[in-house]
Amino acid sequence: MKSSIQTTTTDQHPQPAPTPPPPVELLTQVEMAQRLGITRRTLHSWVLSGAVPMIKIRGFCRFEPAKVWAALQQHEVRAGSKSSSASDSAPSSREGALNAAAASTTETRIA
Repeated sequence: MKSSIQTTTTDQHPQPAPTPPPPVELLTQVEMAQRLGITRRTLHSWVLSGAVPMIKIRGFCRFEPAKVWAALQQHEVRAGSKSSSASDSAPSSREGALNAAAASTTETRIA
């Protein structure tokens, strides 16, 4: 018994070139501080405390707004929320500095 092998040919359609990722918006320290409504000094202290991510390119500090907003939202405190454990109720020095800076910024805006 003869078996015949049939080969199937697939149409070789050229694959479209992959689209490059959208450009990332990078802001200077002054631009990021203006968007947040804070001073450069406050932004710098938040960076030093680790509350805000920064990218350093050839010695220049740049900020990606989406990542900065995401980092700040992690520190958001809801009014009337109660923590379930004692360790959650005592803010760390990092959170204390961030909250103090945010409070002083809020007071400045109101005045």
